Amino acid sequence: MAGGFDVAFLDREMCGTEIVSMRFERPDGYSYAPGQWFRLNLETADGLRAETFSHASAPSDPFLQLTTRVTGSPYKRALMALAPGTRVNINGPGGRLALHDEVARVAFLVGGIGITPVRSMLRDAKARGRRFADALLLYGNRDDSCAPFLGELAAMTDIGVRVAVCYETPPPGWLGEAGFITAEMVRRHVDAADGRPFYVTGPPVMVAAMERVLDELGTTDDRRVIERFTPNV
Repeated sequence: MAGGFDVAFLDREMCGTEIVSMRFERPDGYSYAPGQWFRLNLETADGLRAETFSHASAPSDPFLQLTTRVTGSPYKRALMALAPGTRVNINGPGGRLALHDEVARVAFLVGGIGITPVRSMLRDAKARGRRFADALLLYGNRDDSCAPFLGELAAMTDIGVRVAVCYETPPPGWLGEAGFITAEMVRRHVDAADGRPFYVTGPPVMVAAMERVLDELGTTDDRRVIERFTPNV
């Protein structure tokens, strides 16, 4: 892993009441691959703490972006208290999650802020002019109050991206998927036996549930790309 970098906090944008996206200055000499993560070091009420975040930005972006759930922990309070221009330290990049150029058909099973590395990969593909034969994003969220980056990702049909949204609690009149992602739901949108890899990103509980879905679909280990998020308090 590379050494530390001092960067300035730029701005934040809320998605609903629980999710925040934050942008930081991208320092000279910092390069990363879409899907990788970085560590952000902050002074908190409990002392210096570091948490790991996937890059939500693409390597072509002039900034670094993270997206996370807001909690009342000392670390998240310190994060939300940052004022534009405040300088913080990051370490990175790290991680081996990658979407290789030879992959033409792919499926992503993602929930909530598990979207961040997927957004980085698809944003990078868009920036580089890459096109997929078929890239299914089955995207689960609690409700329609906040689905990070949904509009941007749904607009990527020109590069072969298909977004199917699933709400645990759907709004009135919703005609899309509802509840939790299941094997039957996946089969409605993709032929699981066509050889494509399945990417699963998110917290351990969500990943474990999706692994059971892949078991039911008969997806072999060599077609599973799994990223378990370390809980950020």
